[in-house]
Amino acid sequence: MKRSSKITLIIVGTVLLAVLVIVANVARTHMKVRGLEVEIDYQGLPHLVDEQTVADSVMDAIPDLLARQVRSVDSKRVGEAASRVPYLTHINATVSVSGRVVVRADQRKPVARLFYDNAEYFIDDEGVLLPMSRLGDCDVLVATGDFTEPLRLDSLNLQVTLLAQLAAYLDKHPDYLDIIDQIHVERNGELMLSPKLGDHVVELGDLTGLDDKFDRLINFYRRGMPRAGWNTYSKISLKFKGQVVCTKKNKQ
Repeated sequence: MKRSSKITLIIVGTVLLAVLVIVANVARTHMKVRGLEVEIDYQGLPHLVDEQTVADSVMDAIPDLLARQVRSVDSKRVGEAASRVPYLTHINATVSVSGRVVVRADQRKPVARLFYDNAEYFIDDEGVLLPMSRLGDCDVLVATGDFTEPLRLDSLNLQVTLLAQLAAYLDKHPDYLDIIDQIHVERNGELMLSPKLGDHVVELGDLTGLDDKFDRLINFYRRGMPRAGWNTYSKISLKFKGQVVCTKKNKQ
């Protein structure tokens, strides 16, 4: 076969393939939606939400979704409907080749349990407040405070923001997290820690120099505390640069 004939066949084949793709896409846009699928990546965490809850949220917002043609599906609107479920992040909504609406999302990762007045919430690693789940629970830090302002879910006050930032930091540093049981914010914004060992509190102060502060605490726990005794001090302060200042318990 001559070279020119081969080139002609290649061109014709390419054109035919393009036409078939166009025809298939046109046919697909006119087909009806064939279902709704929800896929959640739980990231190895306890399940705080299920796929049906997300599907219900989408269908509540778009009741006629399954009666629509593919071309009329607004993926952005589907994603917004799914985002009404507070436990989800990184939401992506698409329509598959087969005509099914697919919602993919990650479950948020709680890093602390916030006790605020008489209510409980999770704080996730992005500083988002989440309601407690009816499906599961997470073994995370306890976060408390001498709160001075009402709690708003859409705009966290300074005290809760400080707790969220500290909890996220500890989540990224498992060696530090392993020794801390509770975090607490004072009225003035200073942060306190309750360790898992010993009958004392740790005065952290603000969020500056956290690596240095926790390194000092770890070194003191390893070297100083065994000699002094775990129940000798009522408070250990890390507020002052380069120092570990201890306050002895009052003798009865």
